[in-house]
Amino acid sequence: MLLQELKNMWKKRKLRGYSLFYSFKSVAFIFLYDCVRFLPTPIGEIFRFLVLRMFCEKVQSLWIRPGTAFFFPENISIGRRVSINDNVYLDGYGGIEFGDDSGVAYGSALISEDHVIENPDILIKEQPKIPGKITIGKNVWIASNCTILKGVSIGEGSVVAAGSVVTRSIPPFTLVGGNPARVIRRIKKEGRGNLRLAQGQ
Repeated sequence: MLLQELKNMWKKRKLRGYSLFYSFKSVAFIFLYDCVRFLPTPIGEIFRFLVLRMFCEKVQSLWIRPGTAFFFPENISIGRRVSINDNVYLDGYGGIEFGDDSGVAYGSALISEDHVIENPDILIKEQPKIPGKITIGKNVWIASNCTILKGVSIGEGSVVAAGSVVTRSIPPFTLVGGNPARVIRRIKKEGRGNLRLAQGQ
């Protein structure tokens, strides 16, 4: 059984076009990150930061809480003062970029890929993937248990309400919510750079 699983993994590597070097690098990341993934605060944040710095495109924030999952870290960029809370799922296949001061709450998922499902004679997991970069602007807040799908851009200063599924890009300074997420309110500047939620749209 183990030998068969290893053969399946090798077949999948060739199918996806991953080089042998990339495969070894991925295994190294999985091993090292799993060693620190669930370490408690504050030591966990330091060790996760050190491991992620070796493999991610860019990491400039320490605030990565226990349980966060990283896939394809080489395509993930995290700006300054970004907070990623417990058990967030980051699939970087198509690329994920976090602007400065953005945050993701507990249990949310950012998925920058999808499977082709057009050929019923081929297993879905063996069909090609469709990448699509997710871009999170500066000062964005993604609340708990949200799902952000491939190709979505969330504009600066926007908020995604808890439990939302975001399938389309969001303009700056907007509150969205629902499944699929829709605009609830605009967020307007007031006074000395403070923000307030505008009534209506």
